[in-house]
Amino acid sequence: MTTTLKLWFGTLKATLTNIRALAIFLVIYAVLIASFLRFIWIREATLWQVVFTYVLMVLMLAAFFIFQAVIIDRVRDQKFRWSTILIDAAKFFVATIPVVLLGWLIHYLLTKWQVRFPPPVVSLPPLPSGTSQPQPTHWPSLFFATLRFVLLGIALPLTTIHLWIAMAGGETRAMFTAGAKQFVKRVGGTLARAFAFESVLIHGLGLIVWFILPWMILAPSFSLKGYKTALAAIIGQLLLAFFFNFVGWVVTISALTRNALEKSPTPSPDRSAAVAVEAAA
Repeated sequence: MTTTLKLWFGTLKATLTNIRALAIFLVIYAVLIASFLRFIWIREATLWQVVFTYVLMVLMLAAFFIFQAVIIDRVRDQKFRWSTILIDAAKFFVATIPVVLLGWLIHYLLTKWQVRFPPPVVSLPPLPSGTSQPQPTHWPSLFFATLRFVLLGIALPLTTIHLWIAMAGGETRAMFTAGAKQFVKRVGGTLARAFAFESVLIHGLGLIVWFILPWMILAPSFSLKGYKTALAAIIGQLLLAFFFNFVGWVVTISALTRNALEKSPTPSPDRSAAVAVEAAA
């Protein structure tokens, strides 16, 4: 556990101190966020607006997968090889499709299963003060909510990220050229690393930074006097939330990549050198 914490915080330090890499990450992240916000705000009223919507959709997907490829390849190679990054982004997109379909299937099956356990209708008398009594805990609902979080919030994201790491660089060809037995063995090793304690801990720490902290920042609403003061408060909340989301995601993907490379059973010399340089940073 101590080694994993050192890895996570060491990756955080290396991320924040490498100004050039941080600037490149930030530019791609800004393109991703800007295209996403423009995509959800646009109105499909004219033909050009419909075309612009599809363009933004493609741009958003491209920026997302390029963002992941830039982070992973930066840890692997200690430099930005843009031809490799673009190829890896396309591979990540293809690898993510079956995982998304699997996630949809899991959500569908859990929903169908949960329908069989509807919460009971309980009528409780009001308290003397006029407030109603709290409803009793419906354990099936709690069970399904927990199962969704574990499967869709932890298991599938970890699986997806480790598939990206395994397919980055030249690993994809090696996964298919050694035969079916070696392919299954490689996939099994990838999944084993994905659900190892170190990976789960790194993902948990990252989840706090890139998801929970931004949600806590955006959740409260303030009643401030003056339009400019309220607008400044909203902008400050958004910027702070985006900052933690950006840093948390970059550090999480970087730390998972470093951990996977260190745990890889047959690391190449380039991989070992990359991990050593990153650790020294």
